[in-house]
Amino acid sequence: MAAVAQLLILFLAVAAVLRQAASATPPRASAYRCGWCPRRSTASLVPPDAAALDGAACGYGPGTVPSEFTDGGFHIAAVSAGFFRDGRACGACYQLRCRGGTACAEDGVKVMVVSDVPDTNMTGDGGFMLTRDAFAALTNHGGDRLARQNNDTTVDVDFRRIPCVYRDKNLSVRVEEASVRSQGRLALRFLYQGGQTDIAAVEVSQAVNDDDAAPSPASMWRYMTRREGSPGVWSTSRAPDGPLRLRVVVTAGSGGKWLRSDGAVLPAEWAPGGVYDTGLRVSDVAASTCGGASCGSADEDGDEELR
Repeated sequence: MAAVAQLLILFLAVAAVLRQAASATPPRASAYRCGWCPRRSTASLVPPDAAALDGAACGYGPGTVPSEFTDGGFHIAAVSAGFFRDGRACGACYQLRCRGGTACAEDGVKVMVVSDVPDTNMTGDGGFMLTRDAFAALTNHGGDRLARQNNDTTVDVDFRRIPCVYRDKNLSVRVEEASVRSQGRLALRFLYQGGQTDIAAVEVSQAVNDDDAAPSPASMWRYMTRREGSPGVWSTSRAPDGPLRLRVVVTAGSGGKWLRSDGAVLPAEWAPGGVYDTGLRVSDVAASTCGGASCGSADEDGDEELR
């Protein structure tokens, strides 16, 4: 009986180690909780007469797309209005694969959304517009040659939202040019938003050095709103004097959670065009399956969250 008991204890110990090792293993691409979306889409080449996909529409100007992202096999892409969701999709990551497998790579291509495209410029059911490099990654060599020969090439694709992973980048904010510090006008755009997340709310307050200090009007949290006509921009006309701290609501399924910067994010002399590190890391993934928001549709108010 003692030998049986010892064997049982050893079995339980090994099982515990295996469970711990499994929990520490990064998820494989096939293990993404967001499955392939039920409806098809299309992937098209950027027309030769169109402006280059430089990411400016989502705040990713020259030098702001990290090399670790492109080195990890991600490309930039533009999407139709249904996917863009008034800028809520800025920075979202998707995996695309060809339907039918004709002249296509087995694993498809991973892209990050950096811009939108008018629906009148999209073909089929609308969807994704890719650079030549991204299209070549989606297809095999035959598809690459086809892309070089035919600028109107469009392929049917399956798609799903996948986590964005930044090893060396925290969630950051870019101060938009419309901001005027002396007038309390502040407009922000978020960069390097990891995981499979949407930002649902943003608030700003004056950063205080002493947590025990009596609250002042400037240190009270003030909400920011999405700026109409400016994709992915949050703004307020009542920003207090800096330095400023931020807190945001991040959703990765039903409900959400608050994330608050430990100290000042924007210095007292913040300036338009500046990019500032919040010190926050976002890595949440969808808790179950992906709903309409990540599959390119939204509710009547356009506010459906990722779930």
